[in-house]
Amino acid sequence: MTATHLEQEVTLEGVGPLDPTGLCALPKVKKVVEAPREDLDAVYYDTAELRLLSRGITLRRRSGGHDEGWHLKLPADGGRREVHAPLRAGKPGKVPRELERRVRAYTRGRPLGPVAHLRTHRRRHLLLDRKGRSLAEVAQDEVDAHVLDVERLRTAALPATPDRAAGGRGGTQGGTSTRVVHWSEVEVEKDRGDDALLRAAERRLRAQGGSRPARSGKLDHALGAALALPPQPAPPPRPRPGSAGECFTRRLSEQIDVLLETDAAARADEPDAVHRMRTTSRRLRNLLRDNRSMLDRRRTDPVADDLRRLTRALAGARDHEVLAADLPAQAARLTGPEHPALARRVAAQEAGRHKEAHRAAVAWLDRPRYYALLDALDGLRAEPPLRPARSARPAKKHLRKVMGRDHDRLAKRMKTAVNAPDGPGRDKAMHQARKAVRRARHAAETALPYAGKRAKRYRKRAKALQGVLGAHQDAVVAKGELRELAAQAHREGADTYGYGRLHAVQERRAAAALGDLPSAGKRLRPY
Repeated sequence: MTATHLEQEVTLEGVGPLDPTGLCALPKVKKVVEAPREDLDAVYYDTAELRLLSRGITLRRRSGGHDEGWHLKLPADGGRREVHAPLRAGKPGKVPRELERRVRAYTRGRPLGPVAHLRTHRRRHLLLDRKGRSLAEVAQDEVDAHVLDVERLRTAALPATPDRAAGGRGGTQGGTSTRVVHWSEVEVEKDRGDDALLRAAERRLRAQGGSRPARSGKLDHALGAALALPPQPAPPPRPRPGSAGECFTRRLSEQIDVLLETDAAARADEPDAVHRMRTTSRRLRNLLRDNRSMLDRRRTDPVADDLRRLTRALAGARDHEVLAADLPAQAARLTGPEHPALARRVAAQEAGRHKEAHRAAVAWLDRPRYYALLDALDGLRAEPPLRPARSARPAKKHLRKVMGRDHDRLAKRMKTAVNAPDGPGRDKAMHQARKAVRRARHAAETALPYAGKRAKRYRKRAKALQGVLGAHQDAVVAKGELRELAAQAHREGADTYGYGRLHAVQERRAAAALGDLPSAGKRLRPY
């Protein structure tokens, strides 16, 4: 039982005594109302290496206040996406399974445990508009933070130094020592208000001596002070604007974020989530393959190979997700009194097969190899594997060559597919053409910020061709699956006539795709 919303707020320190009446001068604010004061008691969870904190993610269990419960906060555009679960979702010391699953891609399988205990005395004021609706909340916080097991956290979170290696302060010794940190801050959190209100509130609080804290978030503040954590490292130098290197790093970072975000949904078997994760893996792999000429392949080729393994590991779950939706619907459309029963039987068979395939996919996502792949992708983002001279070339010129090669490859495979005789050879040729058009489409997506309408037009037509080839491949996969389902039904003593009719449906679908192929192929002209 979780709820999600986008949190947008601004935090300042050193504001001093706050005059609530002055807040009435903020845009659209007609009234300021003091809300009941709150005493909040929160325990924050992370890995020993502080893997969540390093990505701006916080996970806590907080009692007291109007929104007590479990809170997971993840970075999002313009703020943080907050996932809320009730207190009963997990006892103290045990993170709710759903929240743990949502951060598995970031913890890389490391255990979560309490790292800090914060007590906050909060004074609250609500900023209301003329209709009495809440625009924002201003919270004045007095915070006492107890950082737990300081030596263990310092040992895990800080880089090794000679004195620590020799067993000095912060070395490997254990212990449960705590460190107490105290500070005051003011938070302005947007409700129905707009960004202009947040900006105006920040200006007013700055005029009262306030300033942005050096560290974002209460946990970062507490741990940074108690453990003497170094500031976050500066991002790597960006390649020259408009260069091929910038094009590559932009796309790489975007797709890594998508892969990490879809991990939790894929584990939960949310609709289409495995497909999204699999498609993102393909986009990343095609990006590395298309840009080999300007990359350090000693770093990127192993990553591309592991991305291919990830795609294969997710294949069964995705195939059975599609079949579980398509085959029962096709059976229901057949005429005859026996086909409602056929639809139910096929649905039950595919539901079982999908469940088994999804379980195997999730098991693969918990393998050390998958976590090593995520670490490697993080490494490519932190230190882009660019060859200086080649990556400095103009992006448009580089993309023209990439898309030209991809289109030529597609044209050859299309010719092979169209001319292949009917049978397994043609099915394989069609599948190879499908992979080629997918790669060309991904290249066009990468080119969108640089090539505009031309890339957009190519992507649209490539998507249409991919749809035709995909329909053919879906029919081929369904035919093979139906033979296995019919064999299972036969062993169980059920009638298999309907499976033959469904097999004929797939034959017609494949033939229709072949008929649509020439026109779809002609529309996709060279970039």
